Amino acid sequence: AGSHVGHDSIIGDYVVFSNNVMLAGHCKIGDFVIFGGGAALHQFGRVGRNAFIGGMSAVENDVIPYGLVVGNRAQLMGLNLVGLKRHGFSREQIQGMREAYTLLFSGTGTLRSRVTSVADRFADRPEVMEIVDFVREESDRAICMPRSDRAA
Repeated sequence: AGSHVGHDSIIGDYVVFSNNVMLAGHCKIGDFVIFGGGAALHQFGRVGRNAFIGGMSAVENDVIPYGLVVGNRAQLMGLNLVGLKRHGFSREQIQGMREAYTLLFSGTGTLRSRVTSVADRFADRPEVMEIVDFVREESDRAICMPRSDRAA
């Protein structure tokens, strides 16, 4: 109850808004996303499918598919493993996503070079390529990143 979806936002299927979730205008939300109570998303923000937004999180950047973010200035805490298991992803798929996540967010070089490396290595893994395509897509917002002291 009491949630708000701003103008011109696009909401996917099977999205859960807990109480008092606030989306600014022009947001894009993928399928099967869960927003915890009191979470807020900045204008033009994107959230990839199967992501989890922790309660009371202030999200000012884009959240990758399958990502889990929390905090006042939300930070990427890892993958939404509970959601992946609930939606029937295999151990092999989840392991591939974890490897790709580690390479994307803990590797050396620029994010762009790490994305290219992950795309080359996991080209045959659609679930990983969904993350790659999301990061490559043009956006008004940056990608929500992990804390610098938190690898994977």
